[in-house]
Parts: sequence; C-alpha cells; structure tokens
Amino acid sequence: MGGEAAFSTSAFAASENVLTVHIEEQTGWVKNFNPFDAAGRRSSTTDFIYEPLVIFNQFDGGKPVFRLATAYSFSEDLLSLTFTIRDGVMWSDGQPLTAEDVVYSLELALSNAAVDLVGLTAAVSGVQQVGNSDVKLTLKAINSLLPEALGGFSVVPKHIWKDVPNPATFANETPVGSGPMTEIRRFTSQVYEQARNPHYWDAASLKVDVMRFPQISGNDQMLAALPTVGLDWFGSFLPDIDKTYVALDSEHNAYWQPPGDTVSFDLNWKAAEAGNNEAFNDINFRHAFSLTLDRKSMVDVAGFGYPTANGSATGLPQTFESWRNADAGKDADKWVAFDLDGASKAFDAAGYDKRDGEGFRLTKSGKPIKFSIIVPTGWTDWIDDAQIAIEGLRKAGINATVATPPFTQYVQHLLDGSYDVAMHARPDGATPFDAYYGSYSSDLVGKTRHSASRYTNPKLDSLFADFRGTADDAKRHAIFNDIQVIIANDFPVIPAFNNPIWYQYCTKRFSGFLSKDTPTMNPENHDNNHMRLMHLLQLSPVA
Repeated sequence: MGGEAAFSTSAFAASENVLTVHIEEQTGWVKNFNPFDAAGRRSSTTDFIYEPLVIFNQFDGGKPVFRLATAYSFSEDLLSLTFTIRDGVMWSDGQPLTAEDVVYSLELALSNAAVDLVGLTAAVSGVQQVGNSDVKLTLKAINSLLPEALGGFSVVPKHIWKDVPNPATFANETPVGSGPMTEIRRFTSQVYEQARNPHYWDAASLKVDVMRFPQISGNDQMLAALPTVGLDWFGSFLPDIDKTYVALDSEHNAYWQPPGDTVSFDLNWKAAEAGNNEAFNDINFRHAFSLTLDRKSMVDVAGFGYPTANGSATGLPQTFESWRNADAGKDADKWVAFDLDGASKAFDAAGYDKRDGEGFRLTKSGKPIKFSIIVPTGWTDWIDDAQIAIEGLRKAGINATVATPPFTQYVQHLLDGSYDVAMHARPDGATPFDAYYGSYSSDLVGKTRHSASRYTNPKLDSLFADFRGTADDAKRHAIFNDIQVIIANDFPVIPAFNNPIWYQYCTKRFSGFLSKDTPTMNPENHDNNHMRLMHLLQLSPVA
C-alpha cells in the first residue's frame, strides 16, 4: 500500500453516507466494469452496477427475489420461459430500461460465446419480445433451473453496447447501469468510489450514498490495515479473529461465518505437459494424491479451525446432508484421508514406481511429473494449505511447488486452462445441484472458473439434463443420488475442506448488517453471491 493516504475519508462531504467495503484482493485497481469479463472486471460490477433480473435466496429455500423482472413463468409444455420486465426502470443516464434491452443482452450472449457466462447457448434457441414488457425465451429442452442460471446474467443498455466492437474485451470504464451504485466518481490504483445511481428505481430502499473500495492485496495487508482503514463490510480470513479484529472495537466489530463452499484441489485434465496430463487423467494417481493431503492440519493450522474437513469422495458439503447418497462413497471415501505410507504404496501399485535423478516419481510411460499448485497471492490461509499439500506430495515422491499469481491472473488461468493444479472453491446455490453443474457440465467449460478441471462425462451431462427437466423434488433427489455415484467413482477433483462463508462487519457507521441472529440470506459481499444486493439495501447510516 502507499500509506494511510489511500484510506483517507477527508475528501467526502460530511453529509454523505460512505460505506467502506473490501470485496476482492488485488495488488492495484484496474478500471474495468465489463460484466462479461469474468477475469478482469471489478467485483463491484455485477449486482451493484448491473442489477439482476431475479435473485434466488439459498437461505430461504431458493425463494425468488424479483429485481429487474417482476415475474417469470414457464409455458405448459415447459419449453418456453417468459420474464415480465419491471416498468419504470431507468438506466443511470436517464434512458428507459425496457424489454428491448433484455432481448438485446440475451441475443448478445447467444451470438457471442465469449460473453455467455451462464451457458445460455446450450439451453436457449431463441429470444423474442412479447408486448411491451415480456421477454420470451424458447428452450432447446425442458430446463426448470434456467431462471436460477439467469440470476447471474447481466442486462446491459442496448443504446450503449450496440456500438461496442468487442463486448468481451470492452473495459467499460464509464458504465451505464441499472443497479444502485453506478457512478464511478473517483478511481486510482489504490482506491475507487462508486456512488449511487441518480435514477435508481428502488431509491427509497437505498440509504448508502457511496461505496468506497480501498485496495488490499491479501490477508497480511488486511491485518495491517484493520486498525486504520475503517472497513464497514468485508469478508477475509483473519487468524484468531476475536483478537485481531473484534478486540479492536468490541462494541462494533463483529463476524458471522456460517458453513460454506467445498474447497478442492483441481487437477487439470487437459494439462499441457505430457507427464502431468498422463498422471492427472489416471484415477489411481488422483486417489494416491488425495492420500497425501493432511486435511486436519489444513483446517486446524492453516485455517485456525474455521473450515471443516471434507471426507467425502463426492465433495458434498455438510450443509446439504439431506441430499447425501450414503452409498455413493462407500468404496471411494477411503481415499479422502491422510495416509502417507498408503499414498506411497498406492503410487507404486499404480505404476508410478520409477524415479528420476532427483528421486521424484515418473509416469507409467517414464515421463516427468512436475507441477505448481496455484493459489491467489495474499490468500495466506490457502497458501499455507498448499504448502501442507506440497509437503505431503514431496514426501510421497511427487515434484510439486506452489505459485501465487494475482487474483485476476489466477481466474484467467482457470478460465483458459493454463494451469496444472489449483486450489479452488465452488459456490453453492439453493440446492447442491448448482455447484456440481457449474463444476462438471461440458456446457460451461471455459465459461466459468468453476469448471476449471475440464473433466466432463456424457452420463453426467445426461443426468444434469434430467435434473433440470423436472420440478419434482423426489425425482431430483433420485437423480442427484446418481450424480454423486459418478463423482465418487470418477473422483475428478480432490475434496479438501469446506470454508466458512467469510463475513465481517462494523456497526459503528451503519446498522442493518446480517448476523447469526438474523440469518436471512448469505451475508458475504463477494461477487458469486447476488444476495449481497439485498444486504446493501437493508443498511442504514447510524444517526
């Protein structure tokens, strides 16, 4: 950081309500508010600049919260989906937001694979406007979960974007949006300010004038900044949180960290190096790799006890226990353990018994195995996790190291497949299906970082289609039982633990923050949680 000047609030008018927020780790801000640039955009782009059509609240049984849309409905045969677009909404430049903008945005994604971040092309064959306010999507097959997928879709203004030559790479430095915070009032490499939309349709609910984003590159810098930065809402790994954060102001500083996403070691099934590719595509190698992981140390030492070890070959989080197929992992769960002697024996038995001149194992065909585990720079807990993993792997004869690219580069590596092994967390939805579909559907490879492993299975794709093709809860559970069997048997990624949802807040300047006593929605402000918009709208300045 460049010193305390980056955090100064003296420039703000006394009458403004300024919410200071941390939502992503970066070594310096780059001005990019393109909602279709998943790797390069600022994390305040979606939801706050581009409001969703509808959000589904996973903490309330997946109940829809309508925003730009006021309703949706399926046709009787379930082969078309119609959204009713809210009347009276304006873009931040004062132009009306209409069904025509929604049709344009959907057609943009259908005609340009680079901006289709939700798998629209696999599900939708056409879009048309019906009347003044309705948008009808014609489906290729029954997909009862398409409304949830579109919860992550950004509607952009046609009158701006129709003149953009390449919508995938457009930096969109001066955005025109529909959300509550659209005005980029100040932007430097160390801090930027995002002010309220002067034409926001739900202005009566918005009590925050400015969101302020100081640049913080990682956990260590966060710890150093906490006494002076004045953060109101953030989500970081803080070791010994009661001492390092709460004790700084015990009257106002608080946290709530409910159970969250599954963190795994994703081996790239399309790895460029021949030896790595051969090994990663061998389930026996993946099983032995898993046995080298000391999950208990990852949880207790690196994670200060916040995470929970995941001992299931399916990787299913404990929060979805009612969906668990107890038989799915009965033969595979034994590999989700820590057993260095067993790992060495498993490598030997699988044909990885040959060694190079340095003592590291070779593939069955004699090729070297050498890889780095990538973790975003500044994520000190995950870096420590990776170091624990490397210690076990090297003891078992595997030549592994750790690499810490900046977060933007980390995401790009996952999107384009230019990595070997990555620590990675997959976000959950209202049901566990969302995480599995997002991670393993062939439709989403290269479109979302969550499909980074590049593992696909036609049988799995068929089950995904079956799940989306029914709204019957019993049938969905039966289908998901079969999905778990395939994942346990194929063991495509290596489950490690479940992170908590990282969420800290300060009530000194604002009230209305969620807490363990008001667990009505996911409280984190990261951009994979669209309910953060509703969290913002329930905040009020303290008198």
